[in-house]
Amino acid sequence: MPRKVDFLVIGSGIAGLTFATKIPRPADILILTKKRKADTNTNYAQGGIASVFSNEDSFDSHIQDTLNAGVGICHKDAVEIMVSNGPRLVQELYDMGCRFSVDAQGKFLLGREGGHAKRRIVHAKDYTGYEIERVLLERAKQRGVVISENEIALDLVVDNDECCGVYYFDADTRRIDILYADATALATGGAGQVYMHTTNPPIATGDGIAMAFRAGTRIANMEFVQFHPTAVFTIQVDGRSFLISEAVRGEGGILKTTEGEPFMDKYSTAGNLAPRDIVARACVAEMKRLGTTHVLLDISHLPADFLRNRFPTIYDTCLRWGIDITREPIPVVPAAHYACGGIQVNTQGETSIKRLYALGESACTGVHGSNRLASNSLLEALVFATRAAQHAGDIAGLAIPRDVPINATPDKCPDRKLMIKEIMSRYVGVIRNKQGLIAARDQVRRLYAEIADGIHYKNAESLNMTHIALMIIESALRRQESRGLHYMEDHPGTDPEHAHDTVIDRTSILE
Repeated sequence: MPRKVDFLVIGSGIAGLTFATKIPRPADILILTKKRKADTNTNYAQGGIASVFSNEDSFDSHIQDTLNAGVGICHKDAVEIMVSNGPRLVQELYDMGCRFSVDAQGKFLLGREGGHAKRRIVHAKDYTGYEIERVLLERAKQRGVVISENEIALDLVVDNDECCGVYYFDADTRRIDILYADATALATGGAGQVYMHTTNPPIATGDGIAMAFRAGTRIANMEFVQFHPTAVFTIQVDGRSFLISEAVRGEGGILKTTEGEPFMDKYSTAGNLAPRDIVARACVAEMKRLGTTHVLLDISHLPADFLRNRFPTIYDTCLRWGIDITREPIPVVPAAHYACGGIQVNTQGETSIKRLYALGESACTGVHGSNRLASNSLLEALVFATRAAQHAGDIAGLAIPRDVPINATPDKCPDRKLMIKEIMSRYVGVIRNKQGLIAARDQVRRLYAEIADGIHYKNAESLNMTHIALMIIESALRRQESRGLHYMEDHPGTDPEHAHDTVIDRTSILE
């Protein structure tokens, strides 16, 4: 039987948990998560959360670094909101018990990462995301928020351009049902699994973005897929490429060819601290030039005790796979890491459908532009989820629509995930061209034609990944220039005529 809650949150990372714990009034709040409650991109975030705490730093500097990385299409008002609210909310996490690294006087030990002019990365060694997830899960428990695991959200229930809740599949009872809510928040994370090599966990199949797309919301900037330059070439952990945090380069790590030649100074005056788009392309260029499968990240010149203390997770994981980072370089390769685009929202987290919010990596607030600045992701999620919760707290009660059908077609959705990964990795990676994008679009459209329409629980991820792939490809084809994370061999220059968001919806792709 359908049930109703006051607030429904889909996803249990930093964005979903912040929203759920910041609703300003007593309420019945339910979080659905399709695996375990801690199985999120947040949990695997190593580097930290960017925010201004140093006397040598300023809001203006952080804002300018963010705008520079975004190459002309960041929404400055959203960037200013994010940066100015950061210190207060990061301090709040610390006060809640988040064990950020501090000095003897109790001040945050601030790291530096690519694209940042100053040290402003608040971190808990190299397991910052784990710490934030731990603290927010405890706060959710204290607030009485219910978290239901093994629940697969299938599609949004929309009536008269108003979101009423979701269709979902309960993996324990094997039943499809409807959950109604006064307000629904999509916080399902990114979509890295549409690529063969990704730092994202297996659950990151773009479910929230795909559901919103099918419901008719506006989607923005999907062509800007951030490839992290330094995923370990030889290490896969639970279906994801193991990431070497950008903080390693921030502390002095050097990218080298397999022949031991440093190369980043050829590509940027910032060298190894250049923004991720530049570094990823540089790595790919050097791999192509030498015909190698990877490059090297070397930090072995730093004291071994420092490395073991500053990067314990990286040190231990690499050592288990036979790589001693204190003695030898790490073989690395770019891997799909973060979606800078997503469901278009305003600065309150509202989508183009009433009662529907989008948060975190599922959303496009405009702060990242064409390339996210390192460690702005956790900050964006924290700030805008807080704002969305405050806004949603005043929302009126829902009049439940009548006669909403459950159209389940569980056996008509073939698994095409591997084929999608192969197509996207071949044609829609770090370096693209029009011919390859058209070939990718044709192949993905053929896959889409094989997948039945309707609500699915069997291989639902195939449908979502197909829609995500089409969104990325179509957005990339519309941007006939190179900007930030989107590099076109046919159009290597940046065109001022394209200094705006790429906005699409279902009608522009599927109908």
